[in-house]
Amino acid sequence: MIFEAVKKATVDGMFAKGLFAVKEQIKDDCNYFVKVDQHVLERSAYTEEDGLTLHIVWNTPYARRQYYTGKPSTDVNPNASILWAEKAAGQYKGDWAEMIQKAMKNG
Repeated sequence: MIFEAVKKATVDGMFAKGLFAVKEQIKDDCNYFVKVDQHVLERSAYTEEDGLTLHIVWNTPYARRQYYTGKPSTDVNPNASILWAEKAAGQYKGDWAEMIQKAMKNG
């Protein structure tokens, strides 16, 4: 019984590490398209989980406005876009699914 508990803790730990890597990759992929002026918006990003839902939060007072409106300047980030998470999902969704499957398989 103790062996099973240790084994489960090890598997849970491996899965948590894999999930952390997936979350960070998704955040980084989204930040690839973030509007950048002085990198404050990009650096404010963090992930949080709500059950099986992953949330990426850009924690600045102006993040929502920047996400939905305006014409992104490409001076600092040539990939800048409004709706940057949707843009990243459109490009990387398949990669994310593979990463999640690997994390689950290895866990």
